[in-house]
Amino acid sequence: MTTTKTEKATAPPSSLGARLDGAKEIATELSGALTAGGRAYVSGVFELGQTLGGFGREIATEAGRHARATVEARSLREVAELQAAWVQHRAEISTAHAKEFADLAHAKTMDVVAPFTALLKQDKAA
Repeated sequence: MTTTKTEKATAPPSSLGARLDGAKEIATELSGALTAGGRAYVSGVFELGQTLGGFGREIATEAGRHARATVEARSLREVAELQAAWVQHRAEISTAHAKEFADLAHAKTMDVVAPFTALLKQDKAA
């Protein structure tokens, strides 16, 4: 334990300055990565919200058309066919919406992580 204290006390002053410069550089790079990641996060959340809103508008429009078609149906058989077609269509569209949302969420997550990944790659290269 005393050897450690002695070694630290006898270290040349230039190495302390170099370590401080390195710490400043790391802090600057980390600050930049946090800023870029934060901006990407806010942008991603906003875009995901817009996408969900678009899905909601699309569903509401289609539901309105379906309700009109159901009211205008001429027979119970036609109503049943409309309902069956509606259920199949909604299942297909919901699956497509889920895939689109998951792909967008993945892409936006990668945008948030990218500045930190670049920082780590840069650190490993050095």
